[in-house]
Amino acid sequence: MSTSAETLELALGSLVAATEGRTPFTLGFMGTTGTDGGPRVRAVIIRAVDRTAGQVMVATNVLSRKVAELGHQPLVALTLYDDDRGVQLRILGNAEVVTDESERRRAWERFSPSSRHLYASALVPGSPRTDQPLDGPGNDATAMERFAWIRIDMTDLDWLDLSGDPHIRWQFTRDGSNWRGQEIIP
Repeated sequence: MSTSAETLELALGSLVAATEGRTPFTLGFMGTTGTDGGPRVRAVIIRAVDRTAGQVMVATNVLSRKVAELGHQPLVALTLYDDDRGVQLRILGNAEVVTDESERRRAWERFSPSSRHLYASALVPGSPRTDQPLDGPGNDATAMERFAWIRIDMTDLDWLDLSGDPHIRWQFTRDGSNWRGQEIIP
């Protein structure tokens, strides 16, 4: 049986590992509230984790619907699943689009050229595709203008280990700069 501190370390360590190399937790599913009030879920890549601040960062196109949704309602949920370990990690938090240009630039500089290319198009993600050709690659400066860096301040973590019998579930709540955890019924 693991302790609260061991499980929290495992959860946060798994998030950090997801940013250092491809792991099952690299790709997660983020839920937002649509501007119409309805639920929205889409895949996101965990790009950075600040353990001390309790933050997870993801990137998106500034023109995507999720940016408008976060302006409307900043509460988000992330779900990640590691099928090999039989572990689900759920995160609840408040998200905001980072406006500090130096922080955005530092994040941008860590992206590969192929990742930067994803922001080169002036077309709006999710808009109807026309018979017009997709626009060209653009340059790095215009691509960065379309880059949105999203910071999620984690408020709750839920670690569910389904690999054994019985299943083990821990719930953590961030209180200031500290996490409080308790084992709960799976």
